[in-house]
This record gives sequence, structure tokens and C-alpha cells, in this order.
Amino acid sequence: MEDLINRKSLQDLIKSTFLEMRPKLEDELTGRTIKLDEFRKKYCGGKSPEWVRTFIFDKFRKEIDYENGGWCINPRQNANGRYAIIFEDTAAKWMKENRHRINWYAKLKN
Repeated sequence: MEDLINRKSLQDLIKSTFLEMRPKLEDELTGRTIKLDEFRKKYCGGKSPEWVRTFIFDKFRKEIDYENGGWCINPRQNANGRYAIIFEDTAAKWMKENRHRINWYAKLKN
């Protein structure tokens, strides 16, 4: 039985549509900030806030801290109650490039 849809043409259409939309999607992320809850759900498989703070923010603090040129302001909530502010575009790029350095099986101590 012959396919009703030409798969190659469909793939080409999807690819060209994506390539047209990609710059707009990237522009939408540029400069956008998110909070820890959104970050952990989108980029950390829903790990708990404390897990993200311990195994990403603490472990890679020198790399991710905004003061060192990273993508996170206040990786740990400070005494004044200031919470983490995450620059999504650079955080997403860092997470993609460093996902194999993160111990996704690590467990918090009780």
C-alpha cells in the first residue's frame, strides 16, 4: 500500500519551518529570567529545589554564579530572603553542555 504522505517532503517542510522559527525562538529566550521552580522543572527533570541547589548550584558555583560571569544570581537564598534569578538562555546552554558532569543519581542526605 502506498503512503498517503510523502515522508521526505514532510520532513523537509518541518525542517524549513523550524529553521525559519529558530531565530525568533532564540530571541525570546535572550535576557529572559526564570526562578528556581521553573528552572528545575524545565532543565532538571523536576528534581527538588534543594537537590538543584546542592548538586548543581553548590557543586558548580564558580561557573554558574553571576558574579563570576555565570547565569545565576543568588544561587543560594541569602539572609535577606533574596531568591535565585536565572538567565534562561545561558542557563539552558550551560545545562546542555554540562549535563554529563551532573550526577543525576545523587541523593540528598537525610
